[in-house]
This record gives sequence, C-alpha cells and structure tokens, in this order.
Amino acid sequence: MKKVMFVVVMLLVASACFAQLQSPPSNVTGYVKFSASAGTPAAPSFTAFGQPFKFWDIGLPGIPTYGSPSTSPSDIFGDQPACNTIGFADRIWRQDGGAQAYRNSSVGCAWGGSLETGAGMEAGRAFWYVNKSGALRDIVMAGEVDNTGDYLSVACAAGVGDAGIFTPYAWRDSRSLDRSTLNLIASGWAGGTLPTNSDQVWQQAGGTFYYDTNGPTFGFNGSLVTLEPGKAFWILNRGSNGGAFNYNYDATGVNGPLSRGISPTKPADNGGSISKIGASPTGKTSVKGARN
Repeated sequence: MKKVMFVVVMLLVASACFAQLQSPPSNVTGYVKFSASAGTPAAPSFTAFGQPFKFWDIGLPGIPTYGSPSTSPSDIFGDQPACNTIGFADRIWRQDGGAQAYRNSSVGCAWGGSLETGAGMEAGRAFWYVNKSGALRDIVMAGEVDNTGDYLSVACAAGVGDAGIFTPYAWRDSRSLDRSTLNLIASGWAGGTLPTNSDQVWQQAGGTFYYDTNGPTFGFNGSLVTLEPGKAFWILNRGSNGGAFNYNYDATGVNGPLSRGISPTKPADNGGSISKIGASPTGKTSVKGARN
C-alpha cells in the first residue's frame, strides 16, 4: 500500500469530505485494486481484469485532463508495471486480438507496444496483467465513474449445436451488478432446457457462471450471482440457441440497473472505493508515479 499511498490517501480524504462536496461542479472518482501473482520471464503469471472506470489523459506533472478521455495503458497504469527489457517486462495484454503494452528499460522505461500506440484499452474489453517480475504486485486503477454503458458493441460468435464459443468481456461499471440487469437476453443471449445447452456468463477467475433456462428450472441459475467491478468474464454463446449476436451493455435499457432503481454510482466492497470530489484538477487523483 505504501507504493500506491498517493492514490489511497487522496481518495480517503475525498471520502471524508463527501458531505461538503455534493454541489456541482464535481466528478465521481474511484479506484479498484487487484493483485497480480508472481511470475517470471520463463513462467509468467496471467491475471485477468477489466476496466470499471473511464480514464483521463495524464499530463505533467501527473495531473488528469478532464474532458479528455484516454485508453492508453500509460495513462491508466502510470509506472506501476515492472519495467525491463522487452522480453522481461510486465505486460498489459488484450485478450482478444493479442495487442500488448509494456515499459521498456532500453528507452528509459517509456511505454511501447501496439496496445499503447494503437486503439488502446477500450471499455468492454478483457485484459491480462502478465507478471514477469518475480514478485506479487498490487495494481491500482483509478478513474472517473461512468456507469451509463453504451461504449462498445462486441460480436459474440455462435458455436455449432450445443458447443459454445467464449467471447471475453468486462463491464465498465463501478457497481456490483446483479446478473439480471445486464440486458444480455435482449441482445440474443438465450436459455435452453439445461445448463449444458444454455448460453452462459463465466467469471474468468474462480470459474463461477450463470445461465438462463427455459425449463424445467426457469430463470437465472448458477453460482455467479453478482458481477464485481474490475473483473473479467466470458460470454458463452451456444449454436443451439440461435446465431451470432452483438452485445453492447446499456445500463439504461430494459431491466438495466438504472431502470430498476439501482444507484448510478453505488460503490462495491471489492477492495476499492468511490468518492465524490471537486472538479478542480488539483483535487483529482492519478496513478502516475505509483510504484510497486
């Protein structure tokens, strides 16, 4: 925690001042932390994660530029990933497409790789943190709460018969989401008569999943009841229930969190926090300079 103290202290101060900062202008900011288990260059560890917030372009000296969203790993992670030569550095790795980013010690630990120079870390994508450093690393993501959804249409291909195809996905939402609020069914995700012929959603870490059956047990079933922010998932589409479909999470849609009265900024107890803080750039929080 010492190495991310700037982030944590600023958010604790903001939380303590919550009552004084309700009036505009204001932004809701938050952070989540995940631990990337130790790996080596010969045997790296892969930790799946997603983005729960909107992130900002970080200028000098480490101050976010509000109104200028960023998908660059350099802005999202700062200098938290271990810097080394290209083959030995920690990596941020997009699960679909394989784009990667890393801090290259040969050029002063500058960020490089196609994930940094290309489209970047789009909301809705799932990623791996690839740890080659030899030590466990606690990684913080701090950004602006934006739980409206409608940020990325993902193509969910269908398998053949009851065989399914898994599409990696991560919901950009700071809240603990009930499985009934995701609007998957409206997009084409469908139930069968059994778990083995129903479309499913899997949490990548832990292997919990849920499904929607048309009978004999109607409705949502399975051990995955709540989807936590910062986690990565798979959407399983079986060919026996129809063809491919496009999914774009919309929190305002039918059965979405907002239509069901769930707070647009409700925090989750997942090792992180959200707080409402003033809009002055000097009051914002950045992970630039947070080292592990």
